[in-house]
Amino acid sequence: MKLKTTSLLIAATLFGAAVAPAQANNDAMVDLLKVLRDKGTISAQDFDLLTGAAKADKEASEEIANKVAKVEKEATTISLKGGHLKIKSADKAFSAQIGGRVMVDYASMNEDDLGGKGNASELRRARLFVKGTAFTDFGYKLQLDFGSAGKDGKSVAMKDAYIQYNGWKPAKITLGNHKMPFGLEELTSSKYITFIERSAASEAFGVGRKNGLSIGTSGSNWTLKGAVHMNGTLANNSGQDEDFGYGARVTFAPLSEKTQVIHLGAAFHHQEFGNEAGEELQLEVRPEVHTAGKIFKSYEDKFEDMNQYGLEAAAVFGPFSVQAEYVHASFNAIDGSEDQDLESFYVYGSYFITGESRKYKKGEFSRVKPKSIVGQGGTGAWEVALRYSDLDLEDNGLGNAGDVTTIGLNWYATPTVRVMANYTSADVDGEDDDFNAFNLRGQIDF
Repeated sequence: MKLKTTSLLIAATLFGAAVAPAQANNDAMVDLLKVLRDKGTISAQDFDLLTGAAKADKEASEEIANKVAKVEKEATTISLKGGHLKIKSADKAFSAQIGGRVMVDYASMNEDDLGGKGNASELRRARLFVKGTAFTDFGYKLQLDFGSAGKDGKSVAMKDAYIQYNGWKPAKITLGNHKMPFGLEELTSSKYITFIERSAASEAFGVGRKNGLSIGTSGSNWTLKGAVHMNGTLANNSGQDEDFGYGARVTFAPLSEKTQVIHLGAAFHHQEFGNEAGEELQLEVRPEVHTAGKIFKSYEDKFEDMNQYGLEAAAVFGPFSVQAEYVHASFNAIDGSEDQDLESFYVYGSYFITGESRKYKKGEFSRVKPKSIVGQGGTGAWEVALRYSDLDLEDNGLGNAGDVTTIGLNWYATPTVRVMANYTSADVDGEDDDFNAFNLRGQIDF
């Protein structure tokens, strides 16, 4: 009977050592074996056998733990947090994010209206990108657009294509094709703009992406960025010197909190045209609907250079926000032609019915995250907005002027899925006809 009892105790002890975490329980197990040995329940031989097994188990557990820690330290991590695919090396010196966006638009326009082309649909943007870091201090991004936002609406358009040096802490240095520092609305990604299309002012005078060098620095509530550039990757300068330009933008936020923001900014841009005979130029602007005709036009003439000046302001107070910009452009003509001074402004307000706020950081607005998400028991975020744009492309009695009013309704189903509806009305001074359109967009980014 004693042998049977001893065998059961030995088996129970071995089982406990096998299933219990060795790191935490081995000392207690050895103490228990000592008690059993001292009371004569197990022999000294059994004691030595069991303590040896416990020690071996502890060493094996430590070896496994060390191997797991080594794998964790050396492993590359893959994340889908927020719906974005991110890959990062264990030492965080290398990373890559692969993503894109799809935006599909539908418009209903009266063919008899000024610039109306009837019903229309388009794949407005279909972009893929890869961006990340290399050797800790270098960043990179390559972005291609397969949608109708390309130069001819059919071919693939190069958007971002740059490298960035982040090792100098006071500033970031970017080289390649990227957005130049001009315009709050222009610098806000199309994923985050409040209306389906940017304002007529941004379309007319936005600098956009150019192939060049920029240096930017910032503080807790201010930013400063300057750039020099040649033309963008879509430009054709065959047979002539390439156009070049330079500019700068500064912003200041006297109030910059999570849901309370006051933003002020100013920018300057100079564009030099490389053609010795002058650049033949005419501004043509759509009434804030991409499939509409270009109804606002300046007088076509030849210019040697141009200067643009921009002022911007925005405020966020909880769910309510306002934003406005003014741009003045001076076109310096070649001999025998007239200089032109053109200008435009827009102002808009938006309100989140569901209580969200626009997100602001370092002189730009970014992604709105709904308080409740569709697919996770929520209903998403709802926003209403109203914008007025005034465009004056008339000088020397030539060109035209007018205005555009847009009413918007946005549904943010998730942080990356949004449905937008706009009603747009535009007038051109001196024209009997006007323009009216209903525009709808579905978009997702990943």
